[in-house]
Amino acid sequence: MAYNITLLVNDEQFNRAVNFGTVFGQLMINIGVMLAPMDTGNLRRSITLTKNNERRKQIRYNTMSANYLRFLENGDGPVKKHKGFISVDTTTSIVEGISNIILTGNYPFLSSSPNVELKDTGNIFSKERQILRSNEIKTDRISADIRRSISQLRESEYRNKIGMNKFGTSGKKINTTTNFSYGSNKGSSVLSKAYKRNIEKYKNKT
Repeated sequence: MAYNITLLVNDEQFNRAVNFGTVFGQLMINIGVMLAPMDTGNLRRSITLTKNNERRKQIRYNTMSANYLRFLENGDGPVKKHKGFISVDTTTSIVEGISNIILTGNYPFLSSSPNVELKDTGNIFSKERQILRSNEIKTDRISADIRRSISQLRESEYRNKIGMNKFGTSGKKINTTTNFSYGSNKGSSVLSKAYKRNIEKYKNKT
């Protein structure tokens, strides 16, 4: 399961466009990363450029890596300020950016793959705390990698429940650097094993 933003043009639009090249895909991934909520950087890392050919551009928000992004996007739970960050804020900015390029012919300088610094945080969601406790992991801070591992565990359980058998990711990933404080990556191997058990559980069902 994922959230996608897709740009698709017909023949008439394609012929009118000013060099409908890879720059539009680069624009989309740069805007997507820039406007995504930032705490550890895990959500921004979950965004990939899945299509960037002549007529179709697509970025994808992968809920397997950042399960909580759907709650932020929908405004569910205690955090409301990011509601619509994909469907409204990012989509609007992409349309405005592409329209400006087509109308003016001016191309902004864009990174082909934006960079995100991965950090740790003391802002731990209640569901994350539950999973940490259930796996006997005691910590006051979690890294972006731990947040991703918890998301993989939660999302695989959800997909097992609804009978969805897709667990992989696709697309060009962004560049990342890490800046984790000591102890924030505690329990990574435990969570990784739990996630693998979920995958095997589904395979055994099928």
